[in-house]
Amino acid sequence: MKTKPHPKIKAKFLFLSLFILITISVFSNLNAQNTSEDDEDLLDMYENYTESPREVVYVHLNKSTYVNGEMLGFTAYVFDKFAKKRSVSTTNLYCTLSDLDGNVIKQKLVHIKDGVASNVFYLDENLLSGSFMFKAYTNWMFNFEEQNHFQQVFNVLDADKESEIESKTTDNQLDIQVLGEGGHFIYNTLNTAGVIVKNKFGKGLPNATAEVIDDNELVINTFKLNPFGIAKIILTPEPKRRYFLKVYHNDSFEKIEIRDIKNMGFNMSVTDLKDNILVTFATNKSSLEPLQTKRFKLAIHNGGDMLIVPFYMTDLSEKLMVFKSDLFSGINMLTVFDENNKPILERLVFNHLGIEKGKTKFVSSTAEKDSLLVKLKVDNHNLNSFQNVSISVLPSTTKSYNHQHNLISQIYLQPYIKTPIEDAGYYFKEDNRKTNYQLDNLLLTQGWSSYNWTTIFNFDNIYKYPFEQGISVTSNINGKTEAGTYISYPLKSSSSQIYTISEDDKAILSNNLIPTDEEVFRIGYINRKGEPRAPTIYPQFYPSVFPILNKPYSYIQPDQSELTPDLVIPKTPSSWSELEKLEEIVINAKKKKTRLQKLQEKKTKGKIFEINDDQRLRGTPLYIYLNEIGFVANYDLQNAKFTVTNPRVSWGNNKPIIYLDGALLQEDSIDFLALMTIETIDYIDVEYQGFGGGIRGQAGYIKIYTSSEFFYRNGGKNNTVSSFEFPLTFDEEKEFYTPKYQFYNTTFFNEYGTIDWKPNLKVGKDGIISFKIKNSDNQTINLYINGIVNDNGLVSEIKTIEAANSN
Repeated sequence: MKTKPHPKIKAKFLFLSLFILITISVFSNLNAQNTSEDDEDLLDMYENYTESPREVVYVHLNKSTYVNGEMLGFTAYVFDKFAKKRSVSTTNLYCTLSDLDGNVIKQKLVHIKDGVASNVFYLDENLLSGSFMFKAYTNWMFNFEEQNHFQQVFNVLDADKESEIESKTTDNQLDIQVLGEGGHFIYNTLNTAGVIVKNKFGKGLPNATAEVIDDNELVINTFKLNPFGIAKIILTPEPKRRYFLKVYHNDSFEKIEIRDIKNMGFNMSVTDLKDNILVTFATNKSSLEPLQTKRFKLAIHNGGDMLIVPFYMTDLSEKLMVFKSDLFSGINMLTVFDENNKPILERLVFNHLGIEKGKTKFVSSTAEKDSLLVKLKVDNHNLNSFQNVSISVLPSTTKSYNHQHNLISQIYLQPYIKTPIEDAGYYFKEDNRKTNYQLDNLLLTQGWSSYNWTTIFNFDNIYKYPFEQGISVTSNINGKTEAGTYISYPLKSSSSQIYTISEDDKAILSNNLIPTDEEVFRIGYINRKGEPRAPTIYPQFYPSVFPILNKPYSYIQPDQSELTPDLVIPKTPSSWSELEKLEEIVINAKKKKTRLQKLQEKKTKGKIFEINDDQRLRGTPLYIYLNEIGFVANYDLQNAKFTVTNPRVSWGNNKPIIYLDGALLQEDSIDFLALMTIETIDYIDVEYQGFGGGIRGQAGYIKIYTSSEFFYRNGGKNNTVSSFEFPLTFDEEKEFYTPKYQFYNTTFFNEYGTIDWKPNLKVGKDGIISFKIKNSDNQTINLYINGIVNDNGLVSEIKTIEAANSN
């Protein structure tokens, strides 16, 4: 954090002071400016509120309009909000599907790894028809007011009840707003204002004509709204005159009065000058004298850092020019405070400099039987960097991909804005003068940012909702504690954990567990005599309930007039679950074989021993099996002592190093292995000659890997183990299945069909992203691309490519 007023910040004050525009009028006292006590108070309060990290999440949905029976595929990306880098410490992401009243219909706890996760929702009979909301959030996000979570409305069409799509026309109801730049209109002063006109769905009224008129119907200004219903106007209001905004729409018009014009005070405007921004403060003659003696300050901040420039209103207009290279990358919130640290004006500015964007180039699409092999090349590929790209493949004439955000807009824009933004991804598709101007006009209409100053000034630095990493289990020991060894058995994504406790210990803590679906928490105990027992414990799980995000964030409603009328909806398969189970068996079998082969191929010495089902059924004790594979294992029952030696070692230490699920076991804590059978062991990795074992490993090593899969396969019964159900588990990643259509040359398929969804594509050594899709005989297809390349490069692109052609 750099919000503390240390010498570097004070130097920044002076540094910013050098970029004053020496024309018309300047800040007269900047040469002698220093931070005051009030400035330091403001910085301290801001730091107190922003010092804890935030997360922000984006979810790439494969479509926005579905047919009941389809799968909704998604890939989630979680970022550190301030650093704009993957949140590698986040593991728990809550995803819900709800109706538009907030009633949750489906929910999943998804495991985030390296900042990314993917999964699917089945759109079954519980989501037959209508509009629904997808939300994704972490528990930590509940501590903050800003919209750091992700939400997106999507439509579902029911083929059984809606054989034809019904198109509903919109009415003439408009929401018209006129907002003075920075928040104020001042009489007898040149004011800049933003105009935004929306329909009842929250979407802008495109390209409409509007006028500013006075109470005598005198037209002062005529202008046209842009495609999002936004415009920028200039107005110098005079006292005793009333002003109105008149918007023409559907052969009619609506008119509102421009209110809250102030007699006293000053306003604010920002002008983009390519490499700089010009900030202008303007007032009228009646306000100038009382303002001249007051000290104001302009705070430039971004939700993490803050810079302060004090100033005085010594003339009717005061100007400050700042290089964009001195602004923060992304959103800059420009807030003006009076001498009492009361915020009086605020303007949002976006700075594109410093944003790391990744780009891809289309290489080729080649027909291979009934498939297309598509290749994209990542610009400036870094071989050893993190890469994950998700791509939705749809017909080029699709009407089923109308998301409001892409990855860049969700990370850099929405968390700082209080209201939903229509087609926010548009502002980041092209970095040119037109889209940058339209983005600035959007920000002009937003008023105050999502950072609430009342909340900031009264923040108590208490976080009620903890940061979560997996599931934690506190195993409280009932009754008198007996010294010995406890072992929590492995899960599919978590290894075994071993605990040696004394009589003084009352509880055992197991952290970062990732249980999926039907997995249970299993814990065993071995006393000092080496006797196994089922421990008597009372486990407490955290988290144990699925939190529901029900804060009333507004959203853009779906507009039924966008659907194609009188279009027949074909039925989709209803047996996804059966298909999934069959495919899952095949996939898992292939995965396992490939994994063991790769493990063996990587070894230059030693061997991998896979435990087969016949061996598991016999329940062979582990120490006997170790003898079978070339070690000497003995269990002294009388003294409860277990030893393993390597007969190949003729001098020095002949005891191999032993690992259990990646955890190194100390020599004096392996006795419990004598009571272990191979029923739950996946495979054993051994090395006999001392290669790769380090200083202690001259006798080689034994690496034992267990799997919860075999525990359940064998009935899950063991009278020396206590088992407990997890009240909350992660949803195991499911495979996405593309619907099969009877015909691909129909209007329905071209507008609402799915060609493919690729949630987790990687970049090859040559910088190529290569993937296969079904050849649907479409001449052109759209690739909707979001993801991360070269560690921190954000990719948000739409590419229209020709099938079976190459450049």
